[in-house]
Amino acid sequence: MARISEQTIEEVNAVSILDLADALGVHTKRVGKQYQIPCPNPGHQARVSDNTFIEPNKNLFKCFACEASGSSAFSYYFWHEYGRGYDKTNLEDKKAFPKIIEEIAKLIGIPILYDDGSYVKSEKQYRPRVKQIVELEPLSDKVCDQVYRAFLSLCPIRQEHAVEWLQERRYSKEDVVSLSLRSVPSPEELVPILQKLIAKGYPIARVPGFVQRLIPPNLATQYPPELLEEDSQGRGYWVWTLSSGKGGYFIPVRDRFSRIVRLRVKRPAGKPKYIWFSSTDNTAIETKTALLRKNGVSSGAPLHIAPPVSQLKVWEVGTDLADIHNVSVVIATEGEHKAQVSANLLNVVLIGIPGVGNFEPVIPLLRDWGTKKFILAYDMDTLKREDDSLKSQQKQKRLFDILTEFAKEVMKLGIEVLLWTWDIKDGKGLDDLLQHRKLPFQINLRTGERKLVDLKQLYEVA
Repeated sequence: MARISEQTIEEVNAVSILDLADALGVHTKRVGKQYQIPCPNPGHQARVSDNTFIEPNKNLFKCFACEASGSSAFSYYFWHEYGRGYDKTNLEDKKAFPKIIEEIAKLIGIPILYDDGSYVKSEKQYRPRVKQIVELEPLSDKVCDQVYRAFLSLCPIRQEHAVEWLQERRYSKEDVVSLSLRSVPSPEELVPILQKLIAKGYPIARVPGFVQRLIPPNLATQYPPELLEEDSQGRGYWVWTLSSGKGGYFIPVRDRFSRIVRLRVKRPAGKPKYIWFSSTDNTAIETKTALLRKNGVSSGAPLHIAPPVSQLKVWEVGTDLADIHNVSVVIATEGEHKAQVSANLLNVVLIGIPGVGNFEPVIPLLRDWGTKKFILAYDMDTLKREDDSLKSQQKQKRLFDILTEFAKEVMKLGIEVLLWTWDIKDGKGLDDLLQHRKLPFQINLRTGERKLVDLKQLYEVA
């Protein structure tokens, strides 16, 4: 039997995931620059339409509640038809490869050419629905750090936020200053802040969270000229603004070199509770003038590195944390606040991971640092089974599968890996548990040994 030509394989690999989803009859809903779809994982039955998105500009799909993800039409089709990711080491998957290429080609309308010169014509011609664009890249981490520090220094601190930080989070006033926690400015407060940033020469184009929106000429008089740029097509003016929404407060996200590389926003209400300070440039794809945005860039979802705040006060920008603090033991949890509060209480470095499955960047960091012991301390409501239903069991299994994969990747580095667990009644997160003066149990994922954590032995390595 003739083999499918490389030309046909390349054409299928270039197919837009969004176009393939349409061809399969999958319901797609546009949400900003992304498209929301049902999760293709049959094991993911809870809220399947709320967590999975196609990013057409990058030709990616990802479910943020399970492991389903991919970067090609082939990977999406395999999930859709087989209910799991393609495994190139699996003999049956390799045998299915040509059949899947043919099926996608027929669905989309791509002629199938074989190595012997034979081919199968298509009754329709593939015309990509989505215009592929190259997204703007953020400015360097060094520049973003400078802009964010200047911006935050000009932002207010509202009383309700100060009360939360000091009482609920139990930060000191000095901690709040060191962490650069600030409230989101109101529209009235924002205008002079942006004026000052621009006047001082800070570049805010291509810094995540800052963006220009198009306004009609009659509204331009409401803004100072420093914030305005006349549209080259005569449609009005571009005015600088933020994409953070109304209310809430900023949480700086730091990298291993103490740079504030991104900001998170805790919203005053609604879900999700925490969002990224992120923006976009949709001038290449948006047709509605009122929705046009320019010079914005995505934040991505980087790790947050949290040493004890006492170290943060002396941690100079540009210095690797490993040069000033012991990183032989590192703990991972979810969320910036949880990481920082726990770091303060344990006097150890924590990594705030943005989502259970987003662990890939942790691996090279631990390798670079020469870490000897790594502890997973995810929220108990993340790991706990909600009830005895099949749906809840499947969700729990998926999460443990992700944790197992994470642990295996770390153990390949020769690092001891422990899982910390506790009774959810004592606190949802590690920070809650420690503030209640309780300790977790630790499970050695290599030996299965389980015992109560002894903080005196925290830096001891087996």
